[in-house]
Amino acid sequence: MIFVIFHGAFGTPEDNWFPELKEKLEALNQSVLAPQFPVDDWEDITNAGKLIPPKKQSLKSWIKIFESEVLPTINNKKLCFIGHSLGCLFILQVIEKFNIHLDSAIFVSPFMYKLNRLWQIDHVNSSFYKRDFDFEKIKKLIPISYVLYSDNDPYVKSEFSIQFAQAMNSSMIFVKKAGHMNSEINLNEFPLVLELCKTRLDLSLYQKYLEHRRELYSMEYVKQKPEAFIKLKPHEIIDEGVFHFKNLREGGFCTFLGWSPDWDPENRYYRDGRKAALRMKNFSRVFVINNPKELQNPLLIKQIRLDLQSGIKVYLCWYEDIKDRIEEQDFGIWDDDYLCTIKYTASWEKMSEIILDSRKSSMKKALEWKTIVLQKAKRIYNTEKDLQDFINKHK
Repeated sequence: MIFVIFHGAFGTPEDNWFPELKEKLEALNQSVLAPQFPVDDWEDITNAGKLIPPKKQSLKSWIKIFESEVLPTINNKKLCFIGHSLGCLFILQVIEKFNIHLDSAIFVSPFMYKLNRLWQIDHVNSSFYKRDFDFEKIKKLIPISYVLYSDNDPYVKSEFSIQFAQAMNSSMIFVKKAGHMNSEINLNEFPLVLELCKTRLDLSLYQKYLEHRRELYSMEYVKQKPEAFIKLKPHEIIDEGVFHFKNLREGGFCTFLGWSPDWDPENRYYRDGRKAALRMKNFSRVFVINNPKELQNPLLIKQIRLDLQSGIKVYLCWYEDIKDRIEEQDFGIWDDDYLCTIKYTASWEKMSEIILDSRKSSMKKALEWKTIVLQKAKRIYNTEKDLQDFINKHK
């Protein structure tokens, strides 16, 4: 998706909540354009008076920048335009002129006609006003749009924004006491606009988890670029597991070490995994066994039974058959989107860290591990019989 942010009169792309929005969308691996359109200085306009035309800002000068800096980049791309104040009106102008089809648009404090509040604003905006927009055409080109407006905007009356929304069949969102929704009220970030943007994205499971991490640890993550892999501490495995089980769409594959440190088959991690399996019907777990005695552990037997009851495809694999053929024995592949690898201390007594990895090379390797494991594994259907057969084979 390409997002294009349009500032308003006397504005810049460095004003208000625009830089924060750009940064957070780019952290979701999205492309963001925030062009600077020609604007005049407020004092220069005031000193020159109403009879002197603006030197910089005009519909013609803005279209020139749009044609040179935006139009060549957005051809045949999925697009969302985000406008503030005059930027909303300009969006209508370029959509109608260039027949650009958008996925969606977000209009913040929009208007179409003369504001009649401060003459300087109407003066620089005069060439943008238009009363004969082809709204039937524009609505087809912008099938989904949102209008955000406030009840105490000092520049744009709420009825002007409502009129804009009605003309566009936009979903209207009222933001109480938000002024012109700019830095004048210290609105230097605008989570509502970001959330509207995110509704238009089809984020991968890994991207969703990174966003979840940023929400949990905003100070740590806010300045980071998109990460191809991250390392978690052992206590964070529950949060990560709960998240991916809740958001899985395609399916999962994971191994489980039969000699793992203490675990509880009834804890939330495993309960949520079973719920996901019931929902998806595409979940496999391979129990890697190093000693037949592990299969006499009541907790392991309970884990296998609960997994089978939830529709998880359960397998047993002899550790010696795979230890020299794959690099990691405790790993999970979620939605074929990212790899989760569990690292242990040298003596296998406890987890040392968890690595989440979405790199293509890592995913390719993990899928090869999966193939090797399944080639050596035996599927379990009947807990008592199949477990006993496996024990007898590997005594």
